Amino acid sequence: MFARINHLAIASDNYATNARFYQALFGMKASNAQRPARACPVGDGQIGLNNIPRRDGRRSGLDHFGFEVESMQQALERIARFDPSLAYVQRPAVRPNAAYSAHDADMIIFDLAERNSGKAQDIFAENDGALPQRYINHIALRVRNPERTAEFYSSVFELALSNDRSGGHYRLSDGRVTMVVMQWTMDDFVGHDPQPPALDHFGFKVESVEAVKRDMVELIGFNPQMVTKPLGVGAEGEARLSVFQQCPMGEFHLTDLEGVYIDVAEH
Repeated sequence: MFARINHLAIASDNYATNARFYQALFGMKASNAQRPARACPVGDGQIGLNNIPRRDGRRSGLDHFGFEVESMQQALERIARFDPSLAYVQRPAVRPNAAYSAHDADMIIFDLAERNSGKAQDIFAENDGALPQRYINHIALRVRNPERTAEFYSSVFELALSNDRSGGHYRLSDGRVTMVVMQWTMDDFVGHDPQPPALDHFGFKVESVEAVKRDMVELIGFNPQMVTKPLGVGAEGEARLSVFQQCPMGEFHLTDLEGVYIDVAEH
């Protein structure tokens, strides 16, 4: 495969505690890298989930995702050829999992790292092929033109495009992680605050949804700081949850400590 999705980033004022939440509930492994002031990354063996401090002028929540590509030069050339208005910038050298950052037509940001460059470290370099009981299996983008966006990620990164168009969604895969491209429309925000096109949420495959629910209760009993954000409370909460549930991949819906949307489904 030319490219695979290899990380997600969440910005948070409580990034270290948020990382602990993913370790405790989903069994993600902590990084061995000693960069506590910069980030608290955890991983599932393929996807690094980078919990980063919210910096001045930045919003908290799900921030961006990243690809590992076979050839950086080819990826950048494909982006420019697909749409010359799409830009990219080189990242600071201290970023072990991102050499460049770029964006799609809806300004959704993604990082790029080159496979076998020797720069990937720790959980961002892991890929033993083994599937843990709980692992990240999809990310969801909400965009203005799903067909065009699916074409972009398919042609630039060679993600396999599924023929399944149920719900009007497009599904692409790197062989393990599915990218769900969903329609953004202003009509979805009747009754609650509008949000722009964005990286919307991500989800896990788990051995048992009921086990995750039980573990959440037990986790809060051990540590009251692990209480997640309530979903579906009040009229506006119900409206937000309804939009979240448009994704066909999730059976049970929750948030992390920062309020980032997560859904889970059984193997």
